[in-house]
Amino acid sequence: MSEIGSSSGTAPLGVVLKTTPLREADLLVVLYTDLHGRVSAVARGARKSQRRFAGALSLLVLGRYQLRPPRGELWGLESAEVVREWTQLSMDVVAVAHASYVAELVGALLPAEVADAQVLDLIVALWDSLAAGGPSPGVLRSVELALLDLAGHRPAIEHCAACGATDLDEGALFDPQRGGAICRRCAAQSRNLGVRLLAPDTRRYLQAVAALDTPTAGRALDHDPAFPAAARTAGRDALVAMVGGLAGKPLRSLEYLAKLGMAVRRPKE
Repeated sequence: MSEIGSSSGTAPLGVVLKTTPLREADLLVVLYTDLHGRVSAVARGARKSQRRFAGALSLLVLGRYQLRPPRGELWGLESAEVVREWTQLSMDVVAVAHASYVAELVGALLPAEVADAQVLDLIVALWDSLAAGGPSPGVLRSVELALLDLAGHRPAIEHCAACGATDLDEGALFDPQRGGAICRRCAAQSRNLGVRLLAPDTRRYLQAVAALDTPTAGRALDHDPAFPAAARTAGRDALVAMVGGLAGKPLRSLEYLAKLGMAVRRPKE
């Protein structure tokens, strides 16, 4: 059961993943809703008047969206109202980057018009965590791994994705195209883009992320001495490589996160 609650008998509950200007006054809005999953809808006149949409056509807003059945591939978005919002986070560029990445991830990994209420729960959990404690790599990794799981692409961590072997402490690789961890005996066949060494401490970090009960619990991993910074970075890079391969294109939000990371590390002039 979704923690957010059902929208049975009312307009679908959802979030905006992306908006694109359309013609002079309209918006093309990509939503993820609890009843219809990911849908693309035209909001007529949304660029000239916000009256019917009440501020609900932006990131960091959970809203109810009155949809008209599609004509061809596009739905019609008649009106919207805000249920909850986290727009105070808009002043934190890293928080917005984390939220934008997850929105882009949902759009890239999940099929159109297939609903799963867990997706909204994950998005809201991320936003709640950002509001409570700021950006957290561990929380983001947890959401990332959960979305890969919901998309049917959970990476193998406990066993070799090729042969099922569990002896992965020496000579193991992470091969995003073959499904995750690859044992030393199967490593010779891993020549794909994104292949990297899978050190034991990196694998243990990914195991810890996978074992979390909630995304918010991932914050504790950010400073856990059991996982050195290099292991957390390697775990991030492994999942990002898998996401990139599945998306089939560069994700703009990931490129932005990388630039933000460089800016943080650059000495002040």
